[in-house]
Amino acid sequence: MKFKNRLYILIAASTIIRILIACCLELGIDESYYETYALHLQWSYFDHPPVIALLIRATTLNGYFNTELFFRLGPILCAAINTYLIYKIVRQMAGERSAWFAACLFTFSFYSSIISGVFILPDAPLLFFWLLSIWYMVQIMEGNPSGVNWILLGLAAGCCIMSKVHGIFLWLGFGGFIIFERRDFLRNPYLYLSLLITLIIVSPLFFWNLSNHFITYTYHKSRFGFFSKKPDLNDLLQQVFGSIFYNNPVNYFVYILTWIALWKKKIAFPALSNLLLWLSLPLILVLLFMSLFNDTLPHWSGPAYTCILLLAAIYLDKINLSRFPPSLVVSGLLFLFVALPGTLAVNFLPFRVGSENKNHLGKGDITLDMIGWKDFSRKFDSIYLSDMHSGIMKPGATIISDYWFPAAHLDYYIAQPHRINVLAIGPLQDIHNYAWLNAYRKPLVIGDDAYFIYPSNYYGPPNASLKRCFEKAEDSIFCIQYRLGIPVRNFVIYRMHGALPDRLQQLSIKFGLSRITVK
Repeated sequence: MKFKNRLYILIAASTIIRILIACCLELGIDESYYETYALHLQWSYFDHPPVIALLIRATTLNGYFNTELFFRLGPILCAAINTYLIYKIVRQMAGERSAWFAACLFTFSFYSSIISGVFILPDAPLLFFWLLSIWYMVQIMEGNPSGVNWILLGLAAGCCIMSKVHGIFLWLGFGGFIIFERRDFLRNPYLYLSLLITLIIVSPLFFWNLSNHFITYTYHKSRFGFFSKKPDLNDLLQQVFGSIFYNNPVNYFVYILTWIALWKKKIAFPALSNLLLWLSLPLILVLLFMSLFNDTLPHWSGPAYTCILLLAAIYLDKINLSRFPPSLVVSGLLFLFVALPGTLAVNFLPFRVGSENKNHLGKGDITLDMIGWKDFSRKFDSIYLSDMHSGIMKPGATIISDYWFPAAHLDYYIAQPHRINVLAIGPLQDIHNYAWLNAYRKPLVIGDDAYFIYPSNYYGPPNASLKRCFEKAEDSIFCIQYRLGIPVRNFVIYRMHGALPDRLQQLSIKFGLSRITVK
């Protein structure tokens, strides 16, 4: 069978698997939060640039198809296209067999196939535009430095940065490669035109932050420090071992062998291998250094390892005579063994994980992030309608939260289906995008009632400052979540009566928020 036919079968099979996973799991914490981006489009957001919001709007047809599958359709389509892009890039550099191996390594990577290939995260468009940019770089360096390719590179790199700021490492790596290895390109005016196009595309990030006191950069600066902190090996190891797992441990072992082969120069790699190293190593090394002083997330380095993946495919082609190297067989089996049973475990795990304390039931069980919210939505709707009918709560009671999660889950699974108002009240670093989203919501007025809801595996009851903003806060009621008949989590509901706008206003001022939630 021709390699291209194998590629199409691989893309079709992996896409079916991703669709099944997308249909079986409810939205995760970050996914429901990014859904709030799409509710009201902005040029940028508190945490990230805006492309993820545009992707959600596109695949849900402006919110018409409001289901998990359509929210995740963007990443699923991106993953399919990315597999083909990977194949084309490596085929251009080293031939069809290497390209086929690259498509397999890409598909068996948990980062590229699941994290950015199923879940609606900024990494989905990031990785697509990252690979598209590499494709145009390869075209330019392989003897087709036409103005069109330079222009398309500028567009792709700009969209990559507008997906996630990590995309800036494309120009840093490409610029380093040109300065140190291909200085002849410094005389090409299209290089500067391409860079100018990227700057124009990303300029809304600057102007949005200019009008919002550079809040994105202030926030991220507050999260990360270096010389003011002591080195923490635990955070470094979390980054290292997390990267190993996310890339698939078998794949990562092949990456190490590839690095060794590059270092010892025992195998003739293509001339553009150094370009891929320039595009990967700076981001990997920066994140490793950051993780020595800060709590970082392993998937941040995912695009960089995708460049190493391209070289690893070429390495496998050169050292293996078999049609399908044993390492790829083991990598594929490990991927299937983790991805499919992992999805089933979320819904059918036959035992409790995490804390058994009633007030913190399920704390530590990450599977609860993607199960139970639909069922709770139905239960809460019954409570809400009963409270309105009996007069326990005033009509149109708002749901309030003091953190972006569970506010986003409450928004998606409860408020939107049942047309209930949601507000987040707290410091900017806690409520994130809700500081802007609140401005589009119905504000609290004097005497309004509200529900405060939180899941027992995260956070806790309303703090004293928030309680003082209401005349009365009733004792909590518990809605128990079961999995296979086993209680795994409690959803805790507080009834808050008689909003006191003056105190809420003072609380907003204390938090430094200009977008208040009261009238």
